[in-house]
Amino acid sequence: MAWWPAEAPEVPAEDPVGALAQRRITDVAACKRPSAALSDHANGYRPGDTDLAWTRLTLWRALLAAALDQPPYEEVTAVRVVGGSENPSADLLAGWLSMTLRCPVTRTKASGVEGMLSVRLERASGPIVIERPDEDVAVLSTPGRADRKVALPRRSPGECLAEELRRLDPDEVYGDVLLNGLELQRETGKTTRTKVKR
Repeated sequence: MAWWPAEAPEVPAEDPVGALAQRRITDVAACKRPSAALSDHANGYRPGDTDLAWTRLTLWRALLAAALDQPPYEEVTAVRVVGGSENPSADLLAGWLSMTLRCPVTRTKASGVEGMLSVRLERASGPIVIERPDEDVAVLSTPGRADRKVALPRRSPGECLAEELRRLDPDEVYGDVLLNGLELQRETGKTTRTKVKR
C-alpha cells in the first residue's frame, strides 16, 4: 500500500513509490484544487488506485441503498446532491448515482460549507431525502413514514484509511465512477450553485 496524505502525483501508479504498491491511496480533498485533482486522477487512473474522498461516502452509499431497498420499489426519476462547492465526495456521489440509477442527477455546489449536506431522490410516491444538518446526525425522510435520525458522522482520515487497509483488491466501483460516472453526470445532469446559511 502507498498513501499520500496531501498532494499526490497525477498518475500515482507511475510514481516510484506508487509503482511498488498494489493499492495506491490518495486524498483529493487535501489538494489545493480538489475538483481539478479529481479530473487528474480520472485521467491517470490505474486499477488499485483509490481516494479517501470515495471512502468518506461509504456510510452515505449504504444509507441510500438501504432506503431504496424498502417498499415501494419505484424508479428514481431525478436526484439532487448538495455538498460544498469544492467537495470531491459530493462529485463522486453524484457520479455514482448517475451511473447506478440512470436518471438525471443535479450536483448543487453550496458555498459556505465543506462536507456533504443532502441527497434527494425523486420518486412517484414522493421523495427520499437524507439531510445532514450537523456533523454527526442525518435526518432520513421517506413518504408515509416519520422522519428518522440516523448516525452519519463525518469520517476522519484515520477511519477512512483503516477501511482502505482492509482490502487489497482494486475497488472496481470507484474506478467505474471515476472513469464513467462523473462524465455521465455531466452529460445527463446539471450543476448548480447555492449559498447555504447556517
